[in-house]
Amino acid sequence: MTLRNGAPLLALLALALDGCVDRGNWKAAPQLATGQLESGRTLQAAPVDAAAWPADGWWRGYGDAQLDALVDEALAGSPTLEVAQARLRAAQAQTVAARGLRAPQVRLDAQVMRQRYPEHDLYPPPIGGSWETPASAQLDFSWTLDFWGRNRQLLAGARSGEQAALADREAARLAIAVAVVQAYIQFDLNYALLDVTAENLKQQQGILQLTQQRVQSGLENVARVKQSEGSVALTRAALAYVEASIQLSRNQLADLAGAGPDRGQGLTRPQLQAPQQLALPGLLPAQLLGRRPDVAAARARVEAARHDIKASEASFYPNINLAAFAGFQAFGLSQLFDVGSRTYGVGPALSLPVFNRDTLRGDLFARQAQFDASVGQYNQTLLDAVKDVADVVANWRGLELETSQQQIALEAAQRSYDLTSERYRAGLDNYLSVLSSENQVLLAQTVGAELQARRLNYSVDLVRALGGGYAPPVG
Repeated sequence: MTLRNGAPLLALLALALDGCVDRGNWKAAPQLATGQLESGRTLQAAPVDAAAWPADGWWRGYGDAQLDALVDEALAGSPTLEVAQARLRAAQAQTVAARGLRAPQVRLDAQVMRQRYPEHDLYPPPIGGSWETPASAQLDFSWTLDFWGRNRQLLAGARSGEQAALADREAARLAIAVAVVQAYIQFDLNYALLDVTAENLKQQQGILQLTQQRVQSGLENVARVKQSEGSVALTRAALAYVEASIQLSRNQLADLAGAGPDRGQGLTRPQLQAPQQLALPGLLPAQLLGRRPDVAAARARVEAARHDIKASEASFYPNINLAAFAGFQAFGLSQLFDVGSRTYGVGPALSLPVFNRDTLRGDLFARQAQFDASVGQYNQTLLDAVKDVADVVANWRGLELETSQQQIALEAAQRSYDLTSERYRAGLDNYLSVLSSENQVLLAQTVGAELQARRLNYSVDLVRALGGGYAPPVG
């Protein structure tokens, strides 16, 4: 009977045997669909631009060559990325092994042995009681007829596992780049705070000098001088703290770059260009499935678990193998390849699980549990991905409002400080008024520096939320 005519017979047999599979009344966990994640009203405030998907090398958009070099060094020498790469190679090896299960297996066995045969065994004299050299050279052939698709499902599961490992590697790469850029933004913020503190110290020293002059003129008491001296000392302490923070940022960046702390000593002040606007690509959250590596990895693991279940179910069905051998066997090497030493055979082999069904059930139930766990992980990863985008939109909207108010506050504080300082010099206002107005300027300047750092960090958050330039492999 040909395979074409036998296919309906196999289908009927599979249907009959399907009742042999004990699934334990299992119902698969529901997989979350992007259509269930309504986000139109949440994201409607953000401009839409089809070109807003991050590109590979997205950090170069900040226009700082020093940052580019740090990220490149980190990606080239990261132990975390080496671990992810090793896991990818392991997954690729499993795919190769699973592919081999579907192909015919051919093995060459050759053996030569010098042996004395006993007189009272299978072989009578003259072989019995003599030394002989039995030799053989044989090709063994076997092929599993994968009627129920077990090996096919194992291969598909291995390929899905390979896709998950590939996405994991890209997720690790994204995490490393994000960590470097965020540390660099903190490095930049520390320099901005250094400017504010240094300017504050300069102003405090000016006030101290003015106060000393007023004391000498009899317009102020000595207590004001001591108070001003205390303010100068505190500002110097703040300056030392910021300088130490800059050094810590240098050490952190050197560590992220996979180098010793001396690498950080050569870093100069950052020259980052902050984006002024935020834009989202269209078709969110649907396209996050293919653009974000952690979501892609979680989805691939769901598919791998699905194939593993099908492979486990196929283990309940009969397994049919074709086996054959051909070669030479002889007593003595001189006769090994004679025509009369030929040996060959061919035949099918059938195995059907009978008394090991508890083992098969246990394996299937474990695969079902793994599938449910992978679906749960996928659902949570997808929910988090959409939330990350929504958080960036909300943070950016708040940032724009804060920035506008900070500019108003800074202008008002600076104007108040200038007027109060003039009045103090003219003897029309007191020292506490000058100190209060100066503190307002310092606070507004500090808030401005932090808002600039937040603008940069939110742009990085958006890159991470959108997958950082990841694109799934084609085919």
